[in-house]
Amino acid sequence: MKQNRTTEALSKHVRDEIESVPVLHVDDEPRFGDLVGTYLSRIDDRLRVVSETDPEEGLARLEAEPIDCIISDYQMPGMDGLEFLRAVRDEYPNLPFILFTGKGSEEVASEAINAGVTTYLQKSGPETYELLANEVQNGVRRHRSERQARVARDQLLNLYEQTDGFYILDADWTIVYWNRQIADRMDLPPEEATGRRFWDVFPEATEIDTYEQFHEAMETREPTKFEVRYEPRGYWAEVRAYPVDEGLFVHSRDISDEKGRERELERRNHVLESFANTVSHDLRNPLNVAEGRLRLAQETGDFDHLDEVAEAHNRMRNLIDELLRIARGDDLTVSEVSLRERAEEAWATVTSEGMELVVGGDPQFEAHPTQLRRLFENLFWNALNHGNAETVRVGTFEDGIYVEDDGGGIPVEDRKRVFESGYSTTDEGPGYGLHIVTEIVDMHDWEISVTEGTDGGARFEIRGVRFVGDS
Repeated sequence: MKQNRTTEALSKHVRDEIESVPVLHVDDEPRFGDLVGTYLSRIDDRLRVVSETDPEEGLARLEAEPIDCIISDYQMPGMDGLEFLRAVRDEYPNLPFILFTGKGSEEVASEAINAGVTTYLQKSGPETYELLANEVQNGVRRHRSERQARVARDQLLNLYEQTDGFYILDADWTIVYWNRQIADRMDLPPEEATGRRFWDVFPEATEIDTYEQFHEAMETREPTKFEVRYEPRGYWAEVRAYPVDEGLFVHSRDISDEKGRERELERRNHVLESFANTVSHDLRNPLNVAEGRLRLAQETGDFDHLDEVAEAHNRMRNLIDELLRIARGDDLTVSEVSLRERAEEAWATVTSEGMELVVGGDPQFEAHPTQLRRLFENLFWNALNHGNAETVRVGTFEDGIYVEDDGGGIPVEDRKRVFESGYSTTDEGPGYGLHIVTEIVDMHDWEISVTEGTDGGARFEIRGVRFVGDS
């Protein structure tokens, strides 16, 4: 009664986990084969036993139909149980194999274990069949679990081959898996990466966040996520490291395009901020001109002043159009320009009867015409408002062009700061004029510096200008 309850409980447990289980029993005694089949099916009706009396026929049966477990006698004519076991292991290294024999020894058991037997049982009374059924069930359960795990692993690795960069490091930092995506990105085939220490393959990684982040994840057994730029290959990666089995699973996603978009967004935000600043700054000067000329026209009745009002309004309209194109990121057209023409055009917006413009020479060079005019306008207004200059000179030198005045000049300690946004020598000035100049200079891939002029004032030198005719 107790045996039946045990059998029922065991069978129910197996039914919950295992469906039909085909079992191959090989024994040279056919009647014993029938007996084993009868007992096993009574213990668990899911065990479907097929019998063979010859191991060679057993091997043929293995090839012909699916088998989940093998039960084999030891002493058989022709091929004994150990030889049969070795033949099975050559083709089916993981298939459960139970050596079930009435005559055996410790030596036979030892050889069977070395050959890869799943378990070793000796034939005895009816209670042995329940042990045999239990071993079959356990062996099949483990085998199926291992098979499912292998399938899942293969599917996972296949997924990892399709995803972005993925690799596995063991506890000694040895690369044990290196997928095709990371191989292509790093130009390092899997066969050259696996088996080598990560830090030996990529010594540059010890100098960036990767080293500290990986070590922290390995020590704390906590996942980590970070972004890093790998300079030797010129890309940004988002790296996620997951501690597992005393090692690390590492997913590395190329985010270079995302970083590029972030930089572009930052650039555009900077442009928009600069746009707001430059609009308020650059429009102030022609607006002042328009207001001043309009007042003169009202006070004197001389409507010739309205011509300059119209010119100032036209200048403001052009400035707005130009700044909007810059804010949208539109490419500005470069053309050959005249130094004298652009300087005098910009000078027309500077209303100071007490200040003189002197232009030395008239070379041609490549520039954005309207942006060059803005550059000159801001430098001229700087000389007027901050330098108290009487004369402004524009000319060329060996490496570029210069704008200098005879005003108070700029102290040495302030010459780098004057180009910063918001820096001003007066409380009233917004401090955008010279910062706008640097942005225009950068737009042309030029360089600007400030030094002392010939007459002690400020001298702005712009280098990198390509004059027409230069080789």
